[in-house]
Amino acid sequence: LELAIKQINEHTDITVKYEQHKRGRSISGFSFTFKQKKKDNPPIERDPNTLDLFTKMTDAQRHLFANKLSELPEMGRYSQGTESYPQFAIRIAEMLQDPDRIKELYPYLKKVGYMPSNKKDTVNG
Repeated sequence: LELAIKQINEHTDITVKYEQHKRGRSISGFSFTFKQKKKDNPPIERDPNTLDLFTKMTDAQRHLFANKLSELPEMGRYSQGTESYPQFAIRIAEMLQDPDRIKELYPYLKKVGYMPSNKKDTVNG
């Protein structure tokens, strides 16, 4: 029984556990527990020069605008405690990966010179 459970746990996407039930000295039964193993999806590597589908910005552009935004007085409400401008810029760059945050920050992006790459405004439709 131990060998079979060990092989199932090693070679399948299932984890098996069992419990013996005894009456006195003799085994009266077994209980088995089966669980699906969690799949570890490796993070998808993406080319930093490829445009993001939501923002139409490369990573370099995102960091450039994050640096500009970090120095705007209006962005002060997004800063946390005593973080420096470079730390704040890194956090803003992460925020610019979230489509909802982009909509929120869009007026500030336009203020620092962001212009969508196509004729249609990618954030506001």
